[in-house]
Amino acid sequence: MKKILLISFMLIYGIGALSAQISGVVKGINSNGDTILLPNANIYWTSISNGTTSNLDGSFSIDKPSEGVSIVVSYIGYHNDTISAPFSSQPYIIIMKENIFLNEVEISSTGVGSHIDRMNPIYTENITDGELKRAACCNLAESFETNASVDVHYTDAVSGAKQIQLLGLAGVYSQLLIENVPFMRGIGASFGMEYIPGTWLESIQVSKGPANIRNGFESITGQINAELKKPGSEEKFFFNYLINDKNRMEFNFNSSQKVSKKVSSIVLGHYSFLNDYHDNNNDGFADLPTGNRLVLGNFWQFNGTNGLEMRWGGRYINETRKGGQIEGSPNVTEQPEGLWLSDIKNERYEVYAKAGKVFNDPKSSSIGFINSFSTHDMSVLAGQKMYTGSQTAFYSNLIFDSKFKNFKHSYNTGISFMYDEVQESLNDTLWTSQQYVPGVFFQYIYTKPEKLTLMSGIRADYNSEFGLLITPRVHVKWFANEHTSIRVSAGMGHRVAYLLPENLNLLSSSRRIIFPDENKMETAINGGISLVKHFDILGREMTVSVEYYHTRFLNQILFDIESDTAAIHIFNLDGQSYSNAAQAEVSYSLNKWIDLRAAIRYTDVRYIFPDGVLRKKPLLSKYKGFLTVGYTSNMNKWKADATLHLNGRTRLPDRSAFPTEYQLNEFSPSFSVVNLQLTRIYRHWSIYAGVENLFGFTQKDPIISADNPYSPYFDSGIIWGPISGRKLYAGVRVFFNRKK
Repeated sequence: MKKILLISFMLIYGIGALSAQISGVVKGINSNGDTILLPNANIYWTSISNGTTSNLDGSFSIDKPSEGVSIVVSYIGYHNDTISAPFSSQPYIIIMKENIFLNEVEISSTGVGSHIDRMNPIYTENITDGELKRAACCNLAESFETNASVDVHYTDAVSGAKQIQLLGLAGVYSQLLIENVPFMRGIGASFGMEYIPGTWLESIQVSKGPANIRNGFESITGQINAELKKPGSEEKFFFNYLINDKNRMEFNFNSSQKVSKKVSSIVLGHYSFLNDYHDNNNDGFADLPTGNRLVLGNFWQFNGTNGLEMRWGGRYINETRKGGQIEGSPNVTEQPEGLWLSDIKNERYEVYAKAGKVFNDPKSSSIGFINSFSTHDMSVLAGQKMYTGSQTAFYSNLIFDSKFKNFKHSYNTGISFMYDEVQESLNDTLWTSQQYVPGVFFQYIYTKPEKLTLMSGIRADYNSEFGLLITPRVHVKWFANEHTSIRVSAGMGHRVAYLLPENLNLLSSSRRIIFPDENKMETAINGGISLVKHFDILGREMTVSVEYYHTRFLNQILFDIESDTAAIHIFNLDGQSYSNAAQAEVSYSLNKWIDLRAAIRYTDVRYIFPDGVLRKKPLLSKYKGFLTVGYTSNMNKWKADATLHLNGRTRLPDRSAFPTEYQLNEFSPSFSVVNLQLTRIYRHWSIYAGVENLFGFTQKDPIISADNPYSPYFDSGIIWGPISGRKLYAGVRVFFNRKK
């Protein structure tokens, strides 16, 4: 009974098809001689009557075939391998070699670590640990500096809160996961990306468009899944120290241990602080808030011998931020109301457990169970506005995977449950809400190896406040030939908007906030198409991707910061609201030392304003260019990285009704940001130094009416560019890996 209860409170890690009688792991050797794991490899009988795919760690299991039938292992870009009788009861190690085309391509394992997942029917970009180390990467929000798809910018010039954008829309429309567990919804949304230290990350998967149906209904523009370093991983100990020229310091460590053959654990820690105020634009306000952040994590893993796998653990987050006017600054004239100050506190507790079991049946069925529980408390002082928020959340998901008689046809189905209890207050106004959301889903997958994959699913969820939610989604991937893949996706997404915690910049304006009479559920339809082509250029592989996505809202919570000089109006959509996003990207290795990646993106986002006019969304760049260059020396001793972001002009909010000195131009100027980093690698440690925003471009006067923050014209939330100038940093990494 105890065992049943324990399994019922945990989730699968790496649901896949493991073997009942014949098992093993699939690896590949590339032209550089490196051995890599091959997830999602196809393993099937030559009679095409049974088959499976390898897990994320390359492992697989499949029934022993009947007499005269062999087992084929295939993977795009590699020669097929065959296992024939007599079959061994011991696990196989399948070593695959790249095919003729890829054997001519020189791939460096130390080069750019960002690539498109060739097997996933959903357009997904994998960002590896090597890519994350190409920048300071202090947290997840800063992990996209070398990525063309995801934008990161400050929401205002006071709080230091950062927000991502994907497909031209705010990050709240993208589902954030940690190891496929939903993370930082609601109260923690404004700072959630910053609470995942970059040194904890093993990899990041960024998928665009409607995501996998079994992770919930909330993904609209995409999904970001962060994979953390694992218990018992090869990296036994890691330490990182970073300091920048603003005297901000950061300490990170992790230590993994194998407690026994079946049990392993990892402890991760992060502490950072900034004690000094800086005011480079001489407006009397701190450019960045001071304060400190503590993040701790402890995770455990159990690997059973009977197909049972478990993982559990928890995180703790505590942070304070202080900003606003600097006491004693010669640029501050204190008003009768006193200094305009910002004080933000966040505290979060989180635990989770997940387990999975693979059954010894011909269909390689598996079941997984995930549960997570969190509490989050936040308080915000912004001048004369005081906001507090508290959220208790529970999430549970039970997933069953299996195949039909023919391995080409498989499915997963399950039930989920979400609970959110939220309490918010703004000065003397109080809101409370409780939401129970039970749901069911079913997803069918058809796979024709190396040719076609169809994934179609639907889920139904009942929200106790908003009623029934139906979410259909479909993804198709077709290999036109060995080097060309086309993906098409379409689907629906829903989300509950948390007006203030997701938009803290509203608090840093002197204007009143007028809330809608009814806070409706946001619902949107997203469709997209992408083409990925691999070329052989001078014996090396060039990858070209072209994509287009359209998002259309059926209902949306919108913000009008233009029509009223005395108030900011929050309203429900009445008419059109859509986003068009197109991107083209090229990646190529000039030789075994230099890797290049370049991209250009077009974004057009419009919605109907309360006056009935369809306008472009303000503060969004229509065009963006991107170029990153990575250099690795012989023997991997030196690494140099440079990244260029070209940002087109943005439409600024119309403030023509304001006094002349508080008006804005119609458009912001175009600008560029250059980041550089140099790393020297030794056996057990490395040192690195870099510069962000090399040419020091900053937005002029990011705070309107900074000299009189209690005037009716004060606003620090109209941000279109960098608010702090050039930033120098240096650091050291120490690492000891486990002996193989």
